[in-house]
Amino acid sequence: MSETPADHETGLLDLLDLEQIEEDLFRANFLVQEEFALYGGQVAAQALLAAGSTVDRERQPHSLHGYFLRGGDPLRPTVFQVFRDRDGGSYSARRVIAIQQGAVIFNMACSFHRPEESPSWQVEQLPATAPPDGLEPGRFHRLFSVEHRMPEQPYDRGWPTRFWARVSVPLPDDPLIHACALTYLSDVSTGVLPAEDGSAGPGSSIDHAVWFHRPVDMTDWTLTEYHPRIATGGRGWYTGSVFTADGTLVASLTQEALFRGGRPAWDRRPTTG
Repeated sequence: MSETPADHETGLLDLLDLEQIEEDLFRANFLVQEEFALYGGQVAAQALLAAGSTVDRERQPHSLHGYFLRGGDPLRPTVFQVFRDRDGGSYSARRVIAIQQGAVIFNMACSFHRPEESPSWQVEQLPATAPPDGLEPGRFHRLFSVEHRMPEQPYDRGWPTRFWARVSVPLPDDPLIHACALTYLSDVSTGVLPAEDGSAGPGSSIDHAVWFHRPVDMTDWTLTEYHPRIATGGRGWYTGSVFTADGTLVASLTQEALFRGGRPAWDRRPTTG
């Protein structure tokens, strides 16, 4: 196992390359030399991939719910243990724990659904914003193989809550891989706004959930829109929506994060697992 430089273009495909070491047991050998704790979207995407590897590939993920329990170390492999809770006629339920040095750093419950036809409608619409073409190109700090464009922001509080993004490398024609790529992106930035007086701000993620409404090609542009909701009691909570460029709502998410003063936990790498 080798450390991966932060500018490695194919990093997303590397981190989604899991080694199966036993039935329902997988290991992520993707290591990164950096000073920060393991990026939450990475461990969530890998956990979803591990779970999906135990399900009939016709069934696609429709939801995940995870808790970040400890700061992970990006210089250590992560082991994922999958529990097969149920395989029904249309749905499969899985639980996953992510382990480093014998300690659980993340757990997830996720569900997979056999595609079926039904009436389809959506109420929420793509917000009025500049399209990605013509906006300044950029890349998210710490994210591999993802480019972004920043339109005008609805809130002037230091954190982008609206952004276009797409995966910058070819992905396999596999809905599970694209759902994992969306999960990888879904933990970037935050919808928790800092306090107006600067006394507190968003910190580490506590829990995270994503609902996948429709299959999506993550190599095409998607717009993520975060909706700040509340910050109180040391926690902040927001919801989010992910649209394709034609206005189709493909995913919804929600997250709770720490809301405290001082240096956030994600800004330092843990010294123990």
